[in-house]
Amino acid sequence: MPTATDPRGCEGTWQLYDNWSGHPSFSGLDTYAGFELDDPTWQRTSGSNVAWSLVAVGTDGRVIASTPGINDPSSTLYSSSKTFVKTDSNCVTPSPDTKYDCINGKCIVKTQYNTPGLYQSLADCQAVCANGGACAEGKQCVDPTTFCPLDKVCIDKGEFADAEAIIAKINSEVC
Repeated sequence: MPTATDPRGCEGTWQLYDNWSGHPSFSGLDTYAGFELDDPTWQRTSGSNVAWSLVAVGTDGRVIASTPGINDPSSTLYSSSKTFVKTDSNCVTPSPDTKYDCINGKCIVKTQYNTPGLYQSLADCQAVCANGGACAEGKQCVDPTTFCPLDKVCIDKGEFADAEAIIAKINSEVC
């Protein structure tokens, strides 16, 4: 399954059952293009007591849609239900608390290879990780299955402890 590469999640369409309370009242189904983590929410437009904006409060705060409103300052615009339909039904949006690592120039969800998750978000990882599989300048590429630098041989912790013990024993010998 493809994982969303945009930090806002998978692309798709929001279906909102919008309601306008006050005089006159209105309700109906509206659709808006967006991203899965957007959480579109109606907010009164700054500086106006009648205009409203549909804001992506879950992601970047962009205005998805707006309405000039009705000349009744006591009216309220809200969504009584929200449904998101993905453009690609196989797309997976990582949880917002998902952490990432840069492996060989690609941002990988930390659970894919059980890595530590050095980057708090996909955007943070992409900012420092080269694209296209090339290592970022000044970074060391590793084999994603062993985490061993390319052209190097890696040993596990037990083997390393044995090697350290042998070195300590040799250092304590008098020749």
